[in-house]
Amino acid sequence: MLDQTLDLKEKLTRVLDRATHEAIALVLAQPETGRAPAEPLLGWMTATQLARYWQLVNANDEPTTAGIMKWVKRAENEHPLPHAYMGDLLRFNRDEVDVWAREEARRRRVQSEQRRLKIA
Repeated sequence: MLDQTLDLKEKLTRVLDRATHEAIALVLAQPETGRAPAEPLLGWMTATQLARYWQLVNANDEPTTAGIMKWVKRAENEHPLPHAYMGDLLRFNRDEVDVWAREEARRRRVQSEQRRLKIA
């Protein structure tokens, strides 16, 4: 009886090992799915590249630039999004827009706090 139990254990171990190796091989053989590789971080970006960088995408994972263009067109006293033209091409410097985004978040927090104080 003891020999039969050991024999059964050995057979089960072999079956499970083989199943594990086959499952791993199947997983490794599957093509990778998901998103395309991330774009490299550039010093100067287009509006579309900036939208991807800031993860401003619609339900179809396409970049949306409407907000970016609205921020660019703000009056000077309304803190426009920093940008430059290279010829007739609109470009954004990554370091400058990162600073602007942090400052814009701070401005919005202050506005929100002021609104709450007025209500109270």
